Amino acid sequence: MQIICHKISSDLQLTICDYETAVENVKKNDSTVWIDVQGCEKDILEKKLDDLDITGMTKKLCLDALGKQGFYPMNRDTFLIVPVLAAEGDYHGVEHVAFLIKQNFLLTLRDKKATQLQKTISLQDSSEWLPEKSVQGLVTAFLIVLSLEALQRTEELRKVIMILERQMDSHPDSVSMEEISHKRSELLTFESVVSGQLPVLEAFVAADKEKLKMGKIQEYLICAQANLQATNNALDWLEGRIDVLRAIYDTRAQERTNRRLGRLTIVSAIFLPMSFLAGIWGMNFKNMPLINQSWGLPVAISSMFLIALVIYIRFKKNKWFD
Repeated sequence: MQIICHKISSDLQLTICDYETAVENVKKNDSTVWIDVQGCEKDILEKKLDDLDITGMTKKLCLDALGKQGFYPMNRDTFLIVPVLAAEGDYHGVEHVAFLIKQNFLLTLRDKKATQLQKTISLQDSSEWLPEKSVQGLVTAFLIVLSLEALQRTEELRKVIMILERQMDSHPDSVSMEEISHKRSELLTFESVVSGQLPVLEAFVAADKEKLKMGKIQEYLICAQANLQATNNALDWLEGRIDVLRAIYDTRAQERTNRRLGRLTIVSAIFLPMSFLAGIWGMNFKNMPLINQSWGLPVAISSMFLIALVIYIRFKKNKWFD
């Protein structure tokens, strides 16, 4: 388990502090503190929650948080869990980040693989993205960062899918079904993340708490909601484009199969008269034409190949081989 603690100064600057100092500030209620827990082993986490005087239903939610996305309003606290991509570059894994919002401190719980918040944590100029010195301001900043990352990932997916479409148009055989299926899997995973974030954010925006509806916080929440809604709509469109790619690939694969079967049918038609004549001359009749002639075999073979050549020329002239 890794614990990183921050304090928010009056100038909206995040500064790192040790865990003992953070707990002391929380109990004194004299500063705004953010405690980030990465890798939530239950036995150790339970002790940390006791240090912070987190008990009852809130404690139970924290211990069983990850994997259960949702918005959980309580009398004094707010608890929400949002899905995120597991790590940068891993577009097939989904993890969850939990936010416990109390009056003077924020507790975030995330899995070891859930590193999407790392970009925000490592920012030095927090005054540029924090709307105000409050826990609610910190949460809304995280939500808008997640929504902006969603827009960025959607744009990356759009570019890749557009490239696949252009390749399919110009060089159909250069795109494999594995590539299409891989991108579809990435898109569906990311779509599950966005569709999980959006209702949680909508519930957070609709929460009947005045602190969530003041000044820049309200502006941030509205922007985050709009970003996620735009992302969700774009993902629906991209899923349709991938379905079109799959349909085009299947159609062209069927066309290739039909052309091959067509060529085999033409070859069979060319050799059919030869098989027919061979069958006739192979009958065991006494008075079979050419059977007793010394020049019978060359005539038979020549006639067979002549008939096949005529049929081939006819098919070639009618462009049956194109």
